[in-house]
Amino acid sequence: MNNIDLVEKAKGLVNPKNLSGETVSGEVGSALVIAKGNVYTGVSIHASCGIGFCAEHTAIGSMLTDGETNIKKIVAVGEEGVLPPCGRCRELMYQVDLTNADTDIILGENKVAKLKDLLPEYWQ
Repeated sequence: MNNIDLVEKAKGLVNPKNLSGETVSGEVGSALVIAKGNVYTGVSIHASCGIGFCAEHTAIGSMLTDGETNIKKIVAVGEEGVLPPCGRCRELMYQVDLTNADTDIILGENKVAKLKDLLPEYWQ
């Protein structure tokens, strides 16, 4: 799957829904692809008390449920467009499989970076 198609897949997931009170799902959609070509997707959950999580976490959880760990490329998209992964997401990608340091992170229409370049000083 090319980058444009992966961005469109993630964009198609963006559909904010109020769940209860100040809890909203779907403000951000994420899609990732593994080397075999399987695509995994997820949406964010924003909860006011801090127990929510990013769309990338949902997509990674789906991938892990299928027994996969190595991400070829990943993107997150909100209503304003492509979003870079937060530090927590960057760390999760790396910790589930150290070879994910070479994952392509889609940052925009013609902008891609390796995870290792976004997480250059590993804390361990």
